Order: sequence, then C-alpha cells, then structure tokens
Amino acid sequence: MGKRRRQGQAPDAVCLAYVHDSDVSYSFCKSLVDLLMFDVTRHGRIARGGYTAVRCARSSDLPDARNRAVAGFLDGSADWLLFVDTDMGFAPNALERLIEVADPTDRPIVGGLCFAQRETALDGMGGFRTSARVTILDWVDTPIGPQFMGRSGYPVNEVVRCAGTGAAFILIHRSVLERIRDEHGPTWYNRVPGPDGKLLGEDVSFCVRAGALDIPIHVHTGVRTSHLKNVWVQEDDFWAQSVAPPATEQVAVIVPSMRPQHAERFMSSLRASTGLATAYAICSTNDELTKAWRDVGAVVLADDIDGEPAATFAQRVNLGYRQTTEPWLFLVGEDVRFHPGWLDHALAVAADQFHVVGTNDLANPRVMAGEHATHMLVRRSYVDEVGASWDGPKVVCHEGYRHWYVDDEIVTAAKQRGVFAMALGSRVEHFHPAFGTAPSDAVYELAQSYAASDRRHFLARTRAHGQEK
Repeated sequence: MGKRRRQGQAPDAVCLAYVHDSDVSYSFCKSLVDLLMFDVTRHGRIARGGYTAVRCARSSDLPDARNRAVAGFLDGSADWLLFVDTDMGFAPNALERLIEVADPTDRPIVGGLCFAQRETALDGMGGFRTSARVTILDWVDTPIGPQFMGRSGYPVNEVVRCAGTGAAFILIHRSVLERIRDEHGPTWYNRVPGPDGKLLGEDVSFCVRAGALDIPIHVHTGVRTSHLKNVWVQEDDFWAQSVAPPATEQVAVIVPSMRPQHAERFMSSLRASTGLATAYAICSTNDELTKAWRDVGAVVLADDIDGEPAATFAQRVNLGYRQTTEPWLFLVGEDVRFHPGWLDHALAVAADQFHVVGTNDLANPRVMAGEHATHMLVRRSYVDEVGASWDGPKVVCHEGYRHWYVDDEIVTAAKQRGVFAMALGSRVEHFHPAFGTAPSDAVYELAQSYAASDRRHFLARTRAHGQEK
C-alpha cells in the first residue's frame, strides 16, 4: 500500500542525500538533473526537503560519511531520506515510484532495483571475470552460519520484501532512523561483524540494525537503475547471465507464416535453443512457402477454415491451437530469432501459478520494461477452460482484429485474471521495421494499414470488459 495523505495535505517532503569524492559519474549528474526537473514540476518534494552532500575521500570513511548525512537529515523536517550513490543512473520518476509504494509503517524502507558487480574468477590476464548480482538480500543458512546472500532471481515490476539491500538508491522514512538512533545511538551505518567475524558492509550493517527492530525492508523491482563499475551493470546483464532450470514440458510453437525467407533463421535458432519445441507453420497453399518451411523441419498446417483461407494472425493461431496437443502454446511471428534458454526461463517463471508468460523481444520498450508481451507462452489448459482472450473457453485469439492488438487483449485479460508474468530472461529477438532491424515489405505495410482500426476495436473491448484505457 502507499502512504495515505489527507485531502489538502502537502505531499511528503524528501531530503536527497549523497556521499561523494572528487569523481562523480555523468550518469548520476544527468539522472539527478532529470529527477529534480521531474520533481519540481509535480510535487516539489526535494525542493521542500532539501539535500545533504557529504564528502568522503576514502572508502574507509564511508560509514562515518553516511552517518553524518543521516544526522543532517534528522536536523531538518523532511519526512523521507533518499540516499543515492554518485555512480548510479536512474529514471526521472524513480523517486515518485518509490513514494507510491512506501508507507511509514508497512514499507518504511524501499530500495530501487540495483546491481553490484561480482568478481567470479581470474581471467588469466591480471583481471577478473565478473557478473551482475542483484542487491536483494536474504539470510541464508550456510556451514559457517547464517549469511546475507543475493537472490538468484526476482519477480519483475513487483515490490518484494527482503532482509537487506544496498544503499545505492534507497528511500527511508524518518521514523526508521529515529528508532535506530534511540536504540543504538547515531551509528546507523557503523559496520557490524557477520557470523564469520568479518565486518559487513555499512549498507548491510544498516539493514541488520533495522531487522533487529523488526523494521520491514522492501525492494521495488520496477524502479530500475544502472551502476557504473568497470562496466555498467544493469538488469539486462543479470538476466543474460542467469541460468534457469531446464524445461521439461513440450511446447507447440504456432507461427503464422507469410514469407519463405524467414524459415531458415527461425528454425535453426529454435532447434539450437531447445529440443522440446515443435514448430507448426500455418501456411497458405503457396507451394514456395510450404516447401520452404517443410524443408527446414517445420510441421506445415494449411490455413484452411471451412474451405476458406485464414486471413488474419488471430485466425491462424486459433487454427494451430485446434490442431495441436502440447501442454503449452507459443504464439510468435516468423521474424524472430530464439536465444538459448528462452523456454527454460519462460517455464521457470510460469511454474504452477501463471498461464500467460511474456518473453523479451529485445526491441519493444513496453516489453523490455516487463509491461507487455508480443510473443508469449500460453498454457493449453487455460485456453481450454477459460480462453486466452475475452471470447471464452477454447479461443486463443479474438478474431475481430485484422493484425494489431491480438497480443494486447491476451496480456490485458491475463493481467485482469492475475495469471500473467514476464520472463525477461526468455529472449526471443524480434526483427521489425519499427525498430530498424528489418526492411519494410508488403506484409508489414498491410498489417500497418489496420493499426488504427484495430486500436479502436481494442479500446472498445477493454471498456466492455472493465478495463478502461
């Protein structure tokens, strides 16, 4: 829940705090300017809460520098403290998104989605191999006792509770800092020893103190940041390097086909990515098209409905559903390339809970933000019993669309029912003129000609089904 505010009451003030040396990254400077401009045109939280900047020349002085920043904040009157490190990048609305979910009692500490760089092995040339580690931490039992360890994964665009997180981008309510001061004195960030006797980092030490007072800590995984190390460590790096458990269920890949030239790339990447997928190319009776897809190993299904050819993507997908039996359907265009592990990641996210799982097309901003999916995995039993669109059982796609918004209806309906999840680690790369990755042709142009009418139809259906747009 977000913090409730009485009518007419000014929005909470926020004090911005950062600890710096002589070097400050450009990503921090630009992000900070953008955030301040965003804030001053909305609620003016920082304009009223002010800022505190503390110089720290040596890393060993960092706990004291953070303590001085907190003391400066408590001398003022702002409700919230936003700690930001000077090697971070973040969106203009990042503070506002944290405030939306924060609450003085239920969520008094909310961090953004941040990543650290972990050295995993020597590279043989004086350096290290590195990987991204998400700073969502839990206490985990180990042979030497409980240890703070980072999670191996996280739900996209969710607020998750955890035992600790870093101080790189974190919102803290005044009451938290007052309670810790009353219990321990002004030592919010003094380092404490871990179970192995080694000192924990100053940020984790703060979380230990908060946890000892039963103060909940959360991370909002939709508030994304970048972190400048030797490389910028971001969410993309994390998912690109993560390994999902092997998939075990069969999937029918339904691909309405219009172009013979895409068959080879599509099938070669699909075969290389998994042995659990069968591609069903829904083709017209065009000899060149059907031959191209058969030659590369696809099962070709004629797009015939009662003697008439299926004219739209939606009709062809529904035809594919009726002629296949695999427990999962994957709805996709022919202009894609499958990356290794795409099915593993998608099924791992689905588990027993979600029936529509979006994959990452590496192109569409809504998709890469976890908000939408153009290519998706759909559980067959969900279609059988409920239907993936709003048309009822045994219908995957609403056939009133000529081309666009088929995916929007499926995703919107699944979100409405609480059965949609995003698998950003499941990468099915989309090549399309809209992203400058494919040349336009007659097929794309025909589809584009229906965009406006399909949009009007989708908006009318969302209103009819209780989803105002």
